[in-house]
Amino acid sequence: MGKENRIKAREQAFFFCFGMEFSHSLDEVIAAYSEDEEPIDFAIELSKGCVEKTEECDEIIKRHLKKWKLSRIPRISRTLLRLAVYQLAFAKELTGGDNPTGVIINDAVRLAKEYATEEDAAFINGVLGGVVKELEDKSSEEAPDAQSEEDKVKIKAEGEDE
Repeated sequence: MGKENRIKAREQAFFFCFGMEFSHSLDEVIAAYSEDEEPIDFAIELSKGCVEKTEECDEIIKRHLKKWKLSRIPRISRTLLRLAVYQLAFAKELTGGDNPTGVIINDAVRLAKEYATEEDAAFINGVLGGVVKELEDKSSEEAPDAQSEEDKVKIKAEGEDE
């Protein structure tokens, strides 16, 4: 999928997820949107995943809120944060492992500037910066040693043959 389509897909996914703030059915939100414009498959996948992982995304977001409660964040900002956190933390398989962190954050900030305010965009950028750091720290902690135990056994076994 090209860059323009990814940007459009993220915007559609934002519309779908934001619609869930007022509806109980993602399918209904997508169907209503479909009356005016054809949904992009990637947008549907992103929104379904985001809705499915809302609680997990919210927990990650909450850890990066300073003097804020998630319920006090405007709906647009909360939706953009959830969508970006979902992509950063859970959607690697949707992008074939190519999950460009900067692009995800940029799109969230761009959408905030378009549909919310500059202050919301700055807030989102700050929260997502903290989320990325947390995910990177977690990833480096979980990274296996340079050599797995299996590799160490193979090396030892090869050395015994000599």
